[in-house]
Amino acid sequence: MLCWRPRNMTSSTKVVLLACGSFNPVTNMHLRMFEIARDALNKTGRYQVTGGIMSPVSDGYKKKDLVSAKHRCAMLKAALKSSDWIKMDTWESDQSSWSPTAKVLRHHRQQTEAQFGHKPSPSKRRKKHLNTENTDYHGSEEANDLANTLEAVTVSDLPQNQVPLVEVEGDPAPCVKLLCGADLLESFAVPGLWQEEDIDYIVGQHGLVVITRSGSDPHKFIYESDVLTKYQENIYIVTEWIYNDISSTKVRRALRRGDSVKYVVQDTVIDYIRQHQLFGVPDNTT
Repeated sequence: MLCWRPRNMTSSTKVVLLACGSFNPVTNMHLRMFEIARDALNKTGRYQVTGGIMSPVSDGYKKKDLVSAKHRCAMLKAALKSSDWIKMDTWESDQSSWSPTAKVLRHHRQQTEAQFGHKPSPSKRRKKHLNTENTDYHGSEEANDLANTLEAVTVSDLPQNQVPLVEVEGDPAPCVKLLCGADLLESFAVPGLWQEEDIDYIVGQHGLVVITRSGSDPHKFIYESDVLTKYQENIYIVTEWIYNDISSTKVRRALRRGDSVKYVVQDTVIDYIRQHQLFGVPDNTT
């Protein structure tokens, strides 16, 4: 797995958690995932979570009922006011077209390494690179949206996705791991949805932190996939024992029907939705 590790192997590995998604709108469960993951990883003693990034998809995703990135980013910014360690990044949402997961991960790893002042040394580069000329799937916000969001995209910036492993002196840069729900892990088993090379890049070079729920069996999906089994040590599964079935789809449905979503999404998000009359909600603040 491509990570920056201290030369003293008894030290913990620093981790930045990255979550990609529509956030249409952002819910308390989206935020809760970060807290669950940080607690679980920190308790192992092997990892130290130093930050979280939420990356909203661009308007080029063209998903049904997707409001503009301008509104989704504004809602996310409002929701994150209560967090001192999770930040929003608009690089992905600023793109004119949809960005595959591999490209988003590569961008944030490069940004993280740049912040730590690490620059690849030609003499220490690996000669062997992964072949990532394939398609990628961004991952749905809910498992039942998978069929509606399937779209094959070619990774056009292949050379930039071939980032070598670099050994550096001093304080290592954090690993960037993909934080996701169990639906994304399960989607790896859907025939034709992912290329194995994509999974190899994402799981092999970054790793997954998967938030699952009681009653699901993520180990089954790992067992049924050769590439997931190959990198199973890079997949950290966290069970959410406090069952929470909040989804953006259900929130939008409730809003359309005039039902309350208080305590399901942040109050600041509810205020923004009403103010801008999103998701079929009339402005009743006056």
